[in-house]
Formats: sequence, structure tokens, C-alpha cells
Amino acid sequence: MKSKVVGLLAVVLFSSVAVAGIYAASSTKETEAKEAAPSVTDFDSRTFDAILQRIKEDYVEPVSDEKLLTGALNGMLAALDPHSTYLDPKAYKELQIQTKSEYGGLGMEVTLENGVVKVISPIDDTPAKKAGLEPGDLILAIDKKPVMGKTINEAVELLRGQPGSTVTLHIKREGKDVFEKTLTREKIQVKAVKWRLEGNVGYIRIAQFSESTLPLLKEALADFKKKEGDKLQGLIIDLRNNPGGLFDVAIDTSDLFLPKGKEIVSTRGRNSKSDSHAYAKDGDITNNLPIVVLINGGSASSSEILAGALQDNHRALIVGTKSFGKGSVQPVMPLTNGGALVLTTARYYTPSGRSIQAKGIEPDIVIEQLQGKLEKIDEAKYIYEKDLEGALDIPKEKKTEAPKIDETKIPLEEDKTKTGKPVEDYQLMRAIDILHAVVMTEKMESSKK
Repeated sequence: MKSKVVGLLAVVLFSSVAVAGIYAASSTKETEAKEAAPSVTDFDSRTFDAILQRIKEDYVEPVSDEKLLTGALNGMLAALDPHSTYLDPKAYKELQIQTKSEYGGLGMEVTLENGVVKVISPIDDTPAKKAGLEPGDLILAIDKKPVMGKTINEAVELLRGQPGSTVTLHIKREGKDVFEKTLTREKIQVKAVKWRLEGNVGYIRIAQFSESTLPLLKEALADFKKKEGDKLQGLIIDLRNNPGGLFDVAIDTSDLFLPKGKEIVSTRGRNSKSDSHAYAKDGDITNNLPIVVLINGGSASSSEILAGALQDNHRALIVGTKSFGKGSVQPVMPLTNGGALVLTTARYYTPSGRSIQAKGIEPDIVIEQLQGKLEKIDEAKYIYEKDLEGALDIPKEKKTEAPKIDETKIPLEEDKTKTGKPVEDYQLMRAIDILHAVVMTEKMESSKK
């Protein structure tokens, strides 16, 4: 009799399931297997069914169909790359909540690396950020439960809980012994976009690309126009430690700042259905206002789409340090059981034809961050896409990379405010200086015409 799990697997995978090993259902088949090992093409759904039936009949403890299904899918997808995964109905529901910028937990983007949880980016104004968690931190245990052996979904479930409850993490940080941090969970309401004026420069911080990002961006630009009008000299778009988000929102965001018809991003996959090109439709909402974009090792995925689109179209100067390097596309495919399949189907390419997979976006002007007075923040401890177990290789590119506007390394020096105190955000202050220099250069060139 066919198991419920096999029936559901057929719906999920749309084809027979292939497995890498075989366990015969009888001693006769075991003997035959020794005499002539079957080829991979012989591993069909009947083989899987035989293994499944043996587990259900002979495993030391009863096991549910749901657990077997989840384990089979997680194992299969984990063998592909770090981003392909199966979301059970509960996990899929949580993902849908996250894209609306409101959920419960600690507020950080994580991945699974060598059996432990690695922090990619803590999100602004969340318990993770307030507690001082950093990109590259390894979470070895959650409430004294070892992470080793758990799936990423299982680990995330342990990290989440009711707002107000606490969770204790055992953390390993580069150059330090394992230490504990106890965090209080909160109802995470991430404001995707924050903005303020820095003199006559508009500063826009994009924390993630969610459903609220685009309307908030338009609100920010309208606010700048209302307050400064023609006096507004330019924009700083801060994508540092932005882990990404919705692919379509990154495209729509890029569209705000590019002339109509300019390419934003393209995707290429093994299946030609995954190939696509996205172009700016509506024209530059800022009327070619000078832009500087800030990135670092925590800028990933959709952040890199925006940065790459503005860089290759010579629409903005990219400042900071190299980005994370996630250049692959994972559509979320809802399943009939209420869960979803997240599968890597394509790589994306910047307008000049660059793939940033495992390479990242290189800034036009490299500026390291400072903390305190002259102590440089060491981004060598950051975890990048290329460091992830099973990460996709760097593809062969069909086009050469676009020439960089400027390959300058800004020397590090102490910078103080009028009060004589060290500047808190060195990269931002230098970005503002660069923007002013761009504006001055444009004025000088304009006066010569």
C-alpha cells in the first residue's frame, strides 16, 4: 500500500524521487544488489517506497509521515546549495509575515554553515542588533540545546518565541572564547526605510526590501523635496547590513533612480523560463540628483541588485567595503500541503553582465568603518556567500566587467565633530564628503560649458 508521504512527495516533486543509495526490502534483493549494483537511473519511486516502508515497519520508534516528508525534503534540498529549502506550513506562514515587516523573534538574518547557525546581518532596532550580535557570529547553542544536527528551520524555530520571553545563546566570535548572551524576544516591526536630512543631503537607510519599502522610499523623497526643494544637493542610500528581501521590490526600487529603458538586472538559469530582463519603466524620480550608495559585507541579495544597477548605469558612486556576494534567485513555490519550496533556479547579472555570485559588489571607493577613535572594524570575520557550504560557483561571464569610476582607497584618519568627539559613523561622514565633492565637480564642469 502506498504511503501518504510518497503520494505527497509525488505532488511536491512532480516526478519520481531519486535517491543516492538503496536499501533492499528483502534478503533476496540484498544478495542481488551485491551481485549487480543498480545504476542511478534504477532508483525510482518504488525504491523510495521500499525504504520508507522499512522505516515505518522496523524503525526503533514510531515516526509520523509528516516528519519523514520534512526530513526527506530538507535533506534533498540541503544537498543542492545553502539557499534551497523546504518550508513546512508553519515556516511558510512565518515567511509571509516577515515580508510584511512584522514578526516575533530576535531580528537577524542567519544561515546554516557546517552544522551551526551563522549570523549574516542583525536588523536595525531589534534585540539582535541591540545585544551587539555581529555578522559572522556562530551560534553554537540555543537555550543550551546544541544547534549541530538541526536544520535551519528548526534552529530558527528555537530562536523565535513569545515577545517578552528570553533566549540564551552560546556564541563563538572570531578571536574570542565562546560566550553567552541572553536576549529578550520582541515583536519585530522592522521599519524598512528611515530617513533624515544631513544638512542639505538626504540620508535614506534601507534596512530590508519588503512590501513597505517602496511606499516609504517615495515618502522619504517627497519629504526631502518639501523641506529642501532645489537646495537638496544629493542622496546617501545606506544598504549596509541589509540582508535583502523581495526580488521585485529591489527592481522597483532601482527603477526610481534610473532613466527609462535602462537595464536593472537579468537572470539566467538552466531552464530558459528562468531567463528574464528587467528595465526601468518610469524614469528617474529624482531628476538625476547625485547619489552615493553605502555597502558592506552584510549587504546581500536584493541590496546587491540595487547597488549593481546604479553602479553599472553610472548613476551612483558605491562607497564602503565589498558586499556579501549572493547572486542567485530563489522563487518561493507554494505547495498543496500549505508549505512551500524555495529553490535556486537562476543567477542574476548586473546590467554590464557581471555575476556577483560568491564575488560581491566591489565599491568604487573603498572606505573601511572605524569604531571608537582610530580602531578599524575587521570585516574579515564577516561570513560571505563564497564561504557557505555548497555555495554556487562563480559562473563564467559572457561580458567583461564595467570599468570602475574610481578605484581609490581613502586613508584612515581621525575625524571629529565640532564638539571634538570622534565621529560615530565614519563611513557615512566620508560618504557625505564624497557627495559634496561630486556636486562641486558637476558645478565646475557645468560652468565650463
